[in-house]
Amino acid sequence: MQLSTLDALRSPTGQAALLEAATLAPDEAAYLRAHNRLTKRYPADLARAAIETVLLRRKAARKFIHPEGMFFTRETLEQATAEPIARHRAARFAGLGVVADLCCGIGGDALALASHAHVVAVDRDPLHLRMCGLNLEALGLADRATLLEGDVLTMPLPPIDGAFIDPDRRTEGRRVLGVERYAPPLSAVLARLPAGLPVGVKLAPGLDRAELTPHPGEVEFISFEGELREAVLWSGPLAGPRHRATLLPSGETLFAPAPVPMPLADEPGDYLYEPDPAVIRADLVGLLAERLDAWPIDDGFALLSASELRATPFARVHLVEATLPPRPKAVREYLREHDIGRVQVRRHGIEIDVAAFERQVRTEGAGFRTVMLTRVLGRMVALVLAATIN
Repeated sequence: MQLSTLDALRSPTGQAALLEAATLAPDEAAYLRAHNRLTKRYPADLARAAIETVLLRRKAARKFIHPEGMFFTRETLEQATAEPIARHRAARFAGLGVVADLCCGIGGDALALASHAHVVAVDRDPLHLRMCGLNLEALGLADRATLLEGDVLTMPLPPIDGAFIDPDRRTEGRRVLGVERYAPPLSAVLARLPAGLPVGVKLAPGLDRAELTPHPGEVEFISFEGELREAVLWSGPLAGPRHRATLLPSGETLFAPAPVPMPLADEPGDYLYEPDPAVIRADLVGLLAERLDAWPIDDGFALLSASELRATPFARVHLVEATLPPRPKAVREYLREHDIGRVQVRRHGIEIDVAAFERQVRTEGAGFRTVMLTRVLGRMVALVLAATIN
């Protein structure tokens, strides 16, 4: 979308086009039909932008509570932080007067930060910055923000009390993991800020932690509804212990200044724990094992086991019914003997065709079980899991 097209969408004619596009309720499959109908009344570029905006607002409902009236591009919506995560991060800035949102994009984080401070939203892309301003306006937050167009590495920065940085983690449309390949590079943008300033930096959750060795502070991994979503580097007064895993929407958090050594691996007990991916990425599985009085079932594995059940929000817990040889015939015979006809086959830490294995073990019966193909003390096994407890 061009800036001129965005301005046209804001005009009375553009608003009428948006309203008509919304009544057509287009989806991707019906895009061409809706476009052909709208171009009978509006210029082709305006019709296209109106339909695209309606589609993106519908998709944005997965991330934003009130996407009505907001503006996006496909790329910025994909990269935008989900509102619950943005609100979680923004809460750390509470009490600060002015917070810069550097590389603000369409303003997903600026919207959350504006609930706690006056936001200075900075971006070098005029279209993204205009969308940020319109999105703040749509949610009644325009008076809580100042918009500045420019490159955060070269422009004069105003006096601020804190900063949130969301660098671009794509190069020519492809994701990059190296923090020094971000735009702007992590070291370069941090060097522009005063020492000791409260700062949060959004990072890709798949980053190599070793890259953060030169950067002191806290590294928080965040999962949302069990899916690992992002990492954040916190520095200055906002930083806590180096290792943190946070679960949203509950807000449960696990942290430590350093990893706790894992206990020795052993045979499975009655319960199997699958740690949340944020716990694994934060290198806190050892701490979780300590709290659960659990142990790994194989060296280098995050799967834990225990003899007694201890409730935890940081792992899925399964009741282990049997440990079998990983041969389809052995598993199928066990399922038949126990009247189990429905089965879900999963794998952990091994390469195997799960769909093919599931077809080979399927049998007749009323019960249901999960079969986990994994390793125990170096050997491959099939764990029959009778129930998922949480």
